[in-house]
Amino acid sequence: MKKYEPSFVVDRAITWSLNHPIAPLPSYAISTVTIVAVAIARAQLVTSLLPWLLFVPVILILGLLLGKGPGVYATLLSAFLAAVTIAGPGTPFWLTGQQWAATTVFAAVSISVVMIAAELRAAFRRLATQADEQARTNALLIEQDERLRLLNGELGHRIKNLLTIVGAVAAQTLRQAGDLKTANDALASRLAALRKATEFLTASESDSADLHALASAAFDAHGCHGSRCHYEGPVIRFNAQVTVALALALHELVTNATKYGALSNDVGRVDLSWAILPGPNGDEPRFSLTWQERGGPEVRVPTRRGFGSLMIERSLRSYFRGDTAITFDPAGVVFRIDAPLAGAGVEGK
Repeated sequence: MKKYEPSFVVDRAITWSLNHPIAPLPSYAISTVTIVAVAIARAQLVTSLLPWLLFVPVILILGLLLGKGPGVYATLLSAFLAAVTIAGPGTPFWLTGQQWAATTVFAAVSISVVMIAAELRAAFRRLATQADEQARTNALLIEQDERLRLLNGELGHRIKNLLTIVGAVAAQTLRQAGDLKTANDALASRLAALRKATEFLTASESDSADLHALASAAFDAHGCHGSRCHYEGPVIRFNAQVTVALALALHELVTNATKYGALSNDVGRVDLSWAILPGPNGDEPRFSLTWQERGGPEVRVPTRRGFGSLMIERSLRSYFRGDTAITFDPAGVVFRIDAPLAGAGVEGK
């Protein structure tokens, strides 16, 4: 943040005095020492014809740098010391009438100078404050502009990724569908899952989504609740790309379980669990996820791999940078992910 930068000596002096305020007692002490020094110099070097003239610029500077109180005090002290140097012996009232008049005029003028100096000091303070506020405002505008630029870039990147995913999903669905109605239903279902995944990302302040929310959405979309669809694991968030891929994979798993697996009857169940485990050598932690179906019809190994299983294994293996596998156990389909935590796109716990 760029602050106000004065350009002249007096400006810099006033700026320093505003940024380093002096307590009242030291201020009056500085005024006393300064005025006494000026009075001594005046008595030694300057004629007594104009004993007050040398004090005026000093009083002005003290008023600008120290404020109104020390400036008025310096004026009164100057008038007293000047009077001491010109007072003659035997004068009935210490000073002559002309000297009293001149001293009074000097005090009035000097106090006016101090008042003007105090107002200038206050105006300078307001100007410096406004300049700093303007600098802060400009810095915030620059920061917001940079943030908008980054957000626009991220939005464009995300749209490009989503279009790529949509194209791949549509192409695979149409390629493997037996008829137009089947393709239309499958594509609509998968695009709905993709829409739900993007809703998680856009609703969140961060560019990530929680695995609990993804699992709940996948089960809720098929009306599976309670003991038949159970999920548990620590709070863990994935970045945008992993979120979309995992949401689509869970959608495919629940869809297949509903059509052919544990959720196709009235007694089967699905258990989804995940954990963060220590690495094999106790070094890098790993992300482990298990999808386990039980109680459904006997599972047979398919003769042809469909879009769902191919997408689940290949896509997630790529995004998680780990091992993924679907096992067609007769007792129920099992899907596992075992990947380094750093490669799983984890945003935080």
